[in-house]
Amino acid sequence: MKRFITLLFIFTNCILFAKTIEANYSISYGSFLDLGIAHTKLTYNKSDYEIMIEAKTTGIAKILTNNRIEIYKSVGSFIDNKFIPKKFVKIKKNNNSSRMKEYTFDYKNKKILVKTTNEGIKKSVNNELKFENKTFYNEHKDELGFFTKNDLLSLFFNLKELIEFKEGKSYSFSAVGANKIDGKINLFIPSKEKKLIVYINQKIFGSEKGELLLSLNNEGFCSIAILKDVVFFGDIIGEMTDFKINKG
Repeated sequence: MKRFITLLFIFTNCILFAKTIEANYSISYGSFLDLGIAHTKLTYNKSDYEIMIEAKTTGIAKILTNNRIEIYKSVGSFIDNKFIPKKFVKIKKNNNSSRMKEYTFDYKNKKILVKTTNEGIKKSVNNELKFENKTFYNEHKDELGFFTKNDLLSLFFNLKELIEFKEGKSYSFSAVGANKIDGKINLFIPSKEKKLIVYINQKIFGSEKGELLLSLNNEGFCSIAILKDVVFFGDIIGEMTDFKINKG
């Protein structure tokens, strides 16, 4: 009975201190062409967290990309005001196929395990020389070539604990989801305000180099983001349209 009461207290305590922050964004090219929408959600309590970003194409971009959707998710522990990831997931999908990469952090052995899954439908020619749809599925497991204690999402929300917003300062970090070779990310502070220039050095959301110009609010969320050199569109802008905080 004593153990049950203790567990109940811990569980209730976590619920009482749970916090959820959500933001919605419109994604556009300039001020005249809507390209998509994005939703960001951060939930954490005294011990755990979950971060998720989902971006969807709309309008002409939806047609050009065959209904492209990208999902990024990070789950782990929340310790000393820092997000410590246990798992990071990337999903890229359209009407015909889906590709998922799942990264599992092994802190004891200082390695990161990667599971890649591909599935979908592709056209092939049968014996009668006619096109037909065939489903495919393959799975591959590997080990990442470097070890780090952050993924893209955890690092972003850890920045307030890691950097000073002083004009001219630059930083270098590593994170899963950035450069495939070493996970390197470069940051530059252009002014005293909460603004960043981020080089992910990896293709993200269709941007070849993953160069981001960010302006942050007091909770560490982007209020405005400019993603440079996106395929088909050039620079695109993500602007916050809704922001809310729910405390348990």
